[in-house]
Amino acid sequence: MITRPLPRLVGAAVVLAFLIELLFVGSITSAASRDRTPPTTPRNLVVTGRSETTISLAWIGSTDNSGTLSYRIRINNLNNSAYNSLATLGQTQNTYTARFLPPNSNYTFSVYAIDRSGNRSPDSNVVSTSTLADTTPPAAPALQATVLGPSQVQLVWTKSNDNVSNHCCSYGVNLNGSVTTEHINWAAAPVGQLSIIMRHLTPATAYAFSISVRDWSGGNVATSNTVVVQTDASTDTMPPTAPTNLRLVRNDGCAEVWLGWTEATDETDAQSAIEYEIYVNDLLSPLPVSAGVNLDFVYGNAEGDNVFFVKAVDRTGNSSVASIPLRLFLWPC
Repeated sequence: MITRPLPRLVGAAVVLAFLIELLFVGSITSAASRDRTPPTTPRNLVVTGRSETTISLAWIGSTDNSGTLSYRIRINNLNNSAYNSLATLGQTQNTYTARFLPPNSNYTFSVYAIDRSGNRSPDSNVVSTSTLADTTPPAAPALQATVLGPSQVQLVWTKSNDNVSNHCCSYGVNLNGSVTTEHINWAAAPVGQLSIIMRHLTPATAYAFSISVRDWSGGNVATSNTVVVQTDASTDTMPPTAPTNLRLVRNDGCAEVWLGWTEATDETDAQSAIEYEIYVNDLLSPLPVSAGVNLDFVYGNAEGDNVFFVKAVDRTGNSSVASIPLRLFLWPC
């Protein structure tokens, strides 16, 4: 007969039953005490101010039985959903300014409250408004011009600023009051340049230059001062010889190649003064023109045949005939 282990088994069963009861009662108590009451609804959401890039809001705040809550602002851009967002604010805030918005864009806003238990109030009323249109032009640049010889003038101008950040600017060159085909794009980041060399001008001729600057959000334009200069005189009418032996020196991939050639000669100018223009599929490459070199970098068109040729240009602006074309098939990245 087993007589001694029985009290131990009975004691273990009593303890187990007690623990189960404790857990069960605790679970019921915890579930009963959990906060399930949402905050009250934020009321009377209104627009209090607007600019080209900002919209300001205010509302009557919420209350909650827990005493702790925060707000969420729904921002919906009706012109571009990529600008939709949700802002989070603290309990003491009942005003908000949405910033860095695009000008002349339509928006809707609403606000709701959420407590620390995750209970969410209903949405407030929805307000609709728009940012103001941008009607302010950029600051006009200050232009300087330097004659570089019989056929070239270098233009240098100051960077313009605009009332809408990250929306400035594109620059255009005006020659004798008319817009030329020379354009330089300037991004908000410091890339590119604020200068250009006007080439193939007529010797001993007066030119009036100015720079127009246009913003990207409203198309507003400002114009720099006008500078009048006269190119140097020259009697040179003979072009250089054509570059020869145009060849591929290196392919960097992504339609980026280095081309080499045998330098041209000129009866007036030294080889170090002769510049070269690279054409890609009959279009002049926008990269800077090099002087006194026989190697240069150029972009082609990816995934297709490209035809390159080079012309030599002397200081008077006389252009040689084109080199023998070079055909290359370039691969994309």
